[in-house]
Amino acid sequence: MKTPPWLMGAALLFWGWENGMLVWGVVLGAALEGSRWTRTRWEFSNTDLTRITVLSLTLSLAAGLLLYSTQDRMIFLFKLMQSLPFCLFPIMLAQTYGARATIPLSVFWWLLRRSPSSPMASRSYNISYCYFAICLLGASSSTLAAAIPTAPVNRFFYAGVSVLVALALTSVRPRRVSVSVWVVLLAAAVFTGQFSHKQLQRMQGAVEGMLGTWLASLFHQQQDDRECRTKIGLAGEIPLSGRIVLRLRPEPGGFAPGLLREATWDSFKKDTWSISNIDYAATQRGADDAIKLMPAKTLSSEVEIARYFESGTGTLDLPHGTFEIEDLDQSTQVTTNRLGMTKIDSGPGLVVLRANFGPGPSYDSPPCDRDLEVRDEEQPALERIVGELKLEKMTERQKIRAVQKFFGSNFSYSLNLVRYHDKANPMTPLAYFLNRSHAGHCEYFATATVLLLREAGIYARYVTGYVVPESGRRGDTYFVRERHSHAWALVWHSDTGFWEQIDTTPSNWLKAEAAQPSWWEPASDAMSNLYFQFSKWRWSKTSYARFSGWLLLPTILYLVIRILYNQRRQQAPAGEDDAARRPAWPGLDSELYLINRQLAAAQLSRLPNEPLRLWQQRLETVFPESDRLRRIFHLHRSLRFDPRGLRGEERETLRQEAQRWLAEFAAWAAAQKQGAPAAGK
Repeated sequence: MKTPPWLMGAALLFWGWENGMLVWGVVLGAALEGSRWTRTRWEFSNTDLTRITVLSLTLSLAAGLLLYSTQDRMIFLFKLMQSLPFCLFPIMLAQTYGARATIPLSVFWWLLRRSPSSPMASRSYNISYCYFAICLLGASSSTLAAAIPTAPVNRFFYAGVSVLVALALTSVRPRRVSVSVWVVLLAAAVFTGQFSHKQLQRMQGAVEGMLGTWLASLFHQQQDDRECRTKIGLAGEIPLSGRIVLRLRPEPGGFAPGLLREATWDSFKKDTWSISNIDYAATQRGADDAIKLMPAKTLSSEVEIARYFESGTGTLDLPHGTFEIEDLDQSTQVTTNRLGMTKIDSGPGLVVLRANFGPGPSYDSPPCDRDLEVRDEEQPALERIVGELKLEKMTERQKIRAVQKFFGSNFSYSLNLVRYHDKANPMTPLAYFLNRSHAGHCEYFATATVLLLREAGIYARYVTGYVVPESGRRGDTYFVRERHSHAWALVWHSDTGFWEQIDTTPSNWLKAEAAQPSWWEPASDAMSNLYFQFSKWRWSKTSYARFSGWLLLPTILYLVIRILYNQRRQQAPAGEDDAARRPAWPGLDSELYLINRQLAAAQLSRLPNEPLRLWQQRLETVFPESDRLRRIFHLHRSLRFDPRGLRGEERETLRQEAQRWLAEFAAWAAAQKQGAPAAGK
């Protein structure tokens, strides 16, 4: 079937006009239609056509990689469709100026070239109509982009497509159909298409809306910033995902924050927390282009946080007490609300920022009557517990400690819950948790803590975010996974005038989540790390030179395979005692344990179940001028948790630094006994 005259030129002209590349449309169209004025034809062999096809596909792949690394995901698809007529032009040009009017099918598939005797390998086709469809697809991308608010809308697209399709169909009009009937049929098809495609657009929007709502309700995802649906009252086992959500890297010698706040809520009804006022206000950038959330703190730490954001919009996960955010692009808009939530807009797909934080006040608003609100259906169970604990006779801090002790002594953590069924004695899921089951997940503990403290007259709020476990450390980076999502309470201290985080969930919940990783998690982590490095390059978070190190990947894989193969050949003989060959647990000889024993007399030793980072922060508060503490804790973490351990000189440094600090502490303790300030650091 021959291609109608001028059809390909008109298609390329239409493609260039729709996409703002009219000059390219004219040049490419003239190159194809120019074959009608010359009889010169090239004798392309199948090998030549295969090479031209590979060139066209390589151009398409290169365009895809370039657009993917520089454009948003949705824009990337539209731009790729726009570039296809240009990328595939060489193979179309080869057919137009070739001695053969068709292209063998084998040049497109490697398997057909490997089987030349196959009937499919001997077939050939005219690719003009396929290229014509690609041109229409490329032209349609400008109209599809109208879904993007900033994209212009072309009202003449449908008319142009109708004319081109009519020209293509007219060339194959059956002779038994008269011209007048053919014109009437084409007009009817155009009119019907104009009406039906608008109705299909409306139906598509309705289906997408219903499907999105259904998926959100199925997976209990947060619909918007105003509402947080919990799993309180649901029965069955809650699945946990090992997908990496956040990557944290503290400063050298520093520590990672134990909790990362994402959202704060102040109103609870049934199983849902919500926000009374979600109004966001723009933040200010300092002279160093850093986001200033509140005045800087004297005692502070710094941590690098990396996370993906769909369309560059979302809520940041930050440590409590963050006062400054650095390394955000100037185009990224940052806003905050009165509950301490920080939101970004117009950002990159991968955000890598540095957060400066410290103990003390946060940029949360002061408490209000909303932070004492308790629904009537929850009050009976809460009043009973307040009476049993005699909270009304305690001070503010005594109430908080009593509530923490109440949950720590009488409750357990569980992800497998049973629905309460007792029509004779109905009660809410939260009341059943407090009175009967005494088992639940973090949402139960955080919600019950907030409402119980409110019932006792203490301002409290509900917080969601992520916990940063020590077990998630890999080298100098902490991996935070979906299963590390957490909920806890925010409590107001009237004596200090700032909010403090309170987590009453039993500490063994991290052991429960650690017992659920899938067997393929190491492979998934490896792929996630590769994609993370690629994303850093794509969003300009690293240099091209560093990305070129990926070229060493085949060599690294080869070396790993050889190492594993040699290890298998050098395995110990069968029957050798495995216990004798098992290495001792690393880091048990760390000098930090000696420091801990010496601090016991001064009531500064590490408390039971106290996270290492909180103990370090407590010591730095007492000894703010001691720089050795931070170096000692950093070396201890590497010795205790890093699989690579410490080198010989680093191990000796830890020993010497610990001895010097103990000498300084002895001088400090002696000065404390004499009532005089300590000398030195």
